[in-house]
Amino acid sequence: MTNYKLVVHAGKVITPFQIYYDYSVAIDYSGRISYIGPREKFNGSSKITIDANDEILVPGLIDIHIHGAYGADVIEGKIESVKTVSNFIVKHGVTSFYPTTVTSPLEMIENSIKAIVQAIKKEVGGARILGIHLEGPFLSYEKAGAQDRRYLLKPSIDLIDRLLELGEGYIKRITIAPEIEGALKAINYLREKGIIIAMGHTNATYDEAIRAIEAGATLANHIYNQMRSFHHRDPGILGAVLTRDDVYVEIIMDKVHHHYAAREIVMRCKGTDKVALITDSIMATGLPDGEYMLGAQKIIIKNGISRLPDGTLAGSTLTLDEAIRNTVNHLKVPLQDAVKMATYVPAKIMGVESEYGSIKIGKHGDLVILDKNLNVLKTIIDGEIIYNKEKE
Repeated sequence: MTNYKLVVHAGKVITPFQIYYDYSVAIDYSGRISYIGPREKFNGSSKITIDANDEILVPGLIDIHIHGAYGADVIEGKIESVKTVSNFIVKHGVTSFYPTTVTSPLEMIENSIKAIVQAIKKEVGGARILGIHLEGPFLSYEKAGAQDRRYLLKPSIDLIDRLLELGEGYIKRITIAPEIEGALKAINYLREKGIIIAMGHTNATYDEAIRAIEAGATLANHIYNQMRSFHHRDPGILGAVLTRDDVYVEIIMDKVHHHYAAREIVMRCKGTDKVALITDSIMATGLPDGEYMLGAQKIIIKNGISRLPDGTLAGSTLTLDEAIRNTVNHLKVPLQDAVKMATYVPAKIMGVESEYGSIKIGKHGDLVILDKNLNVLKTIIDGEIIYNKEKE
């Protein structure tokens, strides 16, 4: 009889490619999934056994675009800030994430990179940090949005090398406006280094976006938001990313960033295999309305909506489990597909799908137990229960 670190007996298991009923998933002492099968055929023992007969078991959620939460922002350049974010989002089912910087004074960005690297090395707890996402400073002035225009820069190989050196191999993604001076050279350079390039905060025309895609850009940063608008004679970057099968898109599935019809267009054009749910959450996430900061700028939260003083949307207060609920309840996307958009698709975008993003033998034992209303009950990382709602 095999002894496991943890086993979950679940009423429903969403892998997310298949749905199983009355199945068991077991994790061995290395933290890897080593058994998936009908509950009645499971004959092992385990250190921890979870009976989730009335619940739903899904892979750990992966947030590839998140700035902050619960009073902390990773741009603050403090290990404690990264830890606060990590320990908050795990309560919402996130098992892995990519802390995201915001356009700020270069010194702030550099200090943020250093702090995230140290947080990774020290294993600060909570959700696992898989890498760093630099959103800016290589963005468009016209479409800066809540990115601080005062600190926008043109990309240069020297500056990129300086940031990558500080990142010690942990910078995995950079968002760039492809039309700005030096962008295509930077995209080619970053592609050769295996870094994911997203197009965002951009006023790019259709042709400029296509050139960026051909150069190596594979992702559209929070689609629609701070992008050149679509026109039937000037389709812009939206026309490019919605019609190219080799481009993924990420979307903020809250209740304010877009009309649901606009989201349905994305789904029809891209399919759920090419759309990742993100939060783009800021430090006010999980806290009451009030005044907070995003980088070097003040933001005002009213009715849970984050804006600059001039009314510009500034990130979100969304959590990833809420994004799944919104996708299911408002877009009528099947739960299996919504789960995939928050697990496997982000993993695929970032090239880590062989290790994370689905329930499969050999992968990391990152699991989330949801109730019937899709609220998080337990979050498990490598077979360890990191969050248990019953113990709050």
